[in-house]
Amino acid sequence: MDLGSPDAYISLISGLVGALIGGAFTLKGATKAHELALKKEQAAEKEKMVTTLMLLRTEITTAWTLFKHEYADELLELKPETPYLTIFPIGASPFPIFDSAPEALNLLPADLAKDVVHFYMRAKGLIAMIQMNNRDYEEALQHARSLLLNNLEHAHKQNLELSDELRDQIFHGGVAFMAAHLGMGDTADGMRSLGQELDPVVQRVTAQVDELFFPLSDQKGHKN
Repeated sequence: MDLGSPDAYISLISGLVGALIGGAFTLKGATKAHELALKKEQAAEKEKMVTTLMLLRTEITTAWTLFKHEYADELLELKPETPYLTIFPIGASPFPIFDSAPEALNLLPADLAKDVVHFYMRAKGLIAMIQMNNRDYEEALQHARSLLLNNLEHAHKQNLELSDELRDQIFHGGVAFMAAHLGMGDTADGMRSLGQELDPVVQRVTAQVDELFFPLSDQKGHKN
């Protein structure tokens, strides 16, 4: 090409301009695609956070309501160092949502994530204490049954009949003795203390979630 001619020079300039414009559009398109991909990823993370947080809220409030209804209300009425003689069945995996999505906690606001972790750490400790209380009460019942059976056999050998009142005294006395021996009063005090610690944590979690995802006008009518 003869660059000395005007037509050739104009052709070269046009080519360069076209290349620059084409490159600019290509770069703009790539940048736009990257921005869209980033927005899509952010939207997916937000959706994951919202879904996980709502599920966690449901798991926390359901577990706490059940515990208070079935366990805590009676526990709070006991005097200090008094064994809580009851069995509260708990499944093998009481917190499946929290256990299956720990990475989602990184997406939560710091204060909320702290309260969520606080709840589950203490709640799992509380569950361990309930399970221990269940085992100890079972052992106390077994001891009382054996004690009553021994007394009945002894009375039978002497041709004696134990009254219903005396049988109840022997049985309940056996339970009380073994419960004290196993330290069930301390266990009850520990469970009560954890329950009192967790109650405001649950309230904070539910309030923070509601503030994030429920309109202010609807919060008064929203129930835990």
